[in-house]
Amino acid sequence: MPATAARVLAGKLWRIGVVRGITALALGGYVISQAPTAAAGVARASAAYWMVDGLLALWAAAFAATLMLSRMFFLLRGGIALVAGLTLLALPLALVFGPWQPGQVLLLMVVAAVMLTVIAAQILAVAFDVLICLEVRRRIPGDWSYAFATALSAVLGVIAAATFVAPAALLGRILGAGAVVGGLGLLATAARLRGDPEPSALPAYPHER
Repeated sequence: MPATAARVLAGKLWRIGVVRGITALALGGYVISQAPTAAAGVARASAAYWMVDGLLALWAAAFAATLMLSRMFFLLRGGIALVAGLTLLALPLALVFGPWQPGQVLLLMVVAAVMLTVIAAQILAVAFDVLICLEVRRRIPGDWSYAFATALSAVLGVIAAATFVAPAALLGRILGAGAVVGGLGLLATAARLRGDPEPSALPAYPHER
């Protein structure tokens, strides 16, 4: 891949990294300041990031050809994240984890089944991200922007799944700290992509099939 093409790709990726980084920092700051004590708050914080991430994946479909990937690949990735986020926001988690009331056991079973489906969808989204990350690193060796984003998505998925078995206060602290660290990492890697002045600083290996 020519250095000029790598420069164009880097110019698109750094914008995605900045938006993801700012979103993660805002999420982390909010969670730390609010210190959620309910599982619903923790899950919905994760859902908010997934929705922004899904919109970015849909936008990334515009330059899918640069990465030798099908546009449908990015559309599926974005759609999965959006549906997972919206589903998580719509679940009556406050009722499930609130005071006992008639029918709560049945509601818990339904919500647990939906949550498992959401987590499975997020695992698929992370798998898509790994493939995208590998494609990016073939063209821009040394770039870690997509790797940070993939790791953050995976961590948020684990935290959302853990709401059924771990204390919400503990998950909130982990979520807040993880989002801040992930956000700083995303901004740092985006700045590196933006700041390299020479095309030669962004070498890329030819795509091999």
